[in-house]
Amino acid sequence: MLKLFVNLIKLSAKPATIIYPYPIAALLAFSLSGTLNVIYLIKAIAFSFIFYAGVNLWNHVNDVEEDIKGGKKTIITENPKIRKLTALISAVLYVTSFVLAFIWIVDWRGIAAFVPAALATWIYSDKIFFGKKIRRWKDHYITEILAFIIFFPAFFSMLWTIFAPLSLRGLAFSMTMTLFMFSGAFLKDLKDITGDRLAGLKTLGVVFSPETLLKASSTMLIFYYFSIVIFSYLELLPFASFFSVVFFFGFGYTLSHFYTENWKVSGKSIKPLEVMYYSNLGSLLMLIFSGFT
Repeated sequence: MLKLFVNLIKLSAKPATIIYPYPIAALLAFSLSGTLNVIYLIKAIAFSFIFYAGVNLWNHVNDVEEDIKGGKKTIITENPKIRKLTALISAVLYVTSFVLAFIWIVDWRGIAAFVPAALATWIYSDKIFFGKKIRRWKDHYITEILAFIIFFPAFFSMLWTIFAPLSLRGLAFSMTMTLFMFSGAFLKDLKDITGDRLAGLKTLGVVFSPETLLKASSTMLIFYYFSIVIFSYLELLPFASFFSVVFFFGFGYTLSHFYTENWKVSGKSIKPLEVMYYSNLGSLLMLIFSGFT
């Protein structure tokens, strides 16, 4: 039983994001809000982990068919008996997230933001309830993008209200994080192309080439860095936030590589992609540090 519980926790943390299992988003909201109370930080991390674990488990349960076709092995694909249990755990985590949101937010607009965020993630993956009548949003790139447009800004706005009332700085935080998350969203389906194509889905990874998705991801990252410059200049973010743009040079190296290679993804792309990953991570850490200065 303990092994099953541990495996479910591991599965709930996939795919890994700055929301969960890495509490970068919560740390950034904590530093930028100016509400330097560790209790609020613990609440934000707990909320993020509980909610996003539910989101990931719900996604995995509904993706069983595609994962099996794609040859992906998880505790859910290999053990049909625990699928209903996993779905139940996911539902409990969603409900728990709503309860915690009602208890912990300091601005009612946080709830107004969280409701569409939670609904978007549920409908995005659902094949069990609403998905029996209508196509789930994940199955087509248009509704897939719509889910991201709803979820990212709504979730980050709600996360901010655990620390402080929604403000212009809170909205700047939400917009900056939305652009950052969008950069990853355009690439996330690449690993699932085989299963999605066999299932007849029209996801981003199936409809568009890796080169096109890489261009879209890079564009979002350019907007991300540009937003930091603008919001720092307007003092919606701490002026020290501007220094996180230094990491754009690492990202620029990656852009230069792919431009030279005509955006082709190959074995030579590994190092530039690693540089891009660590540069973007460094920019987030610098943003967190700037909030404490």
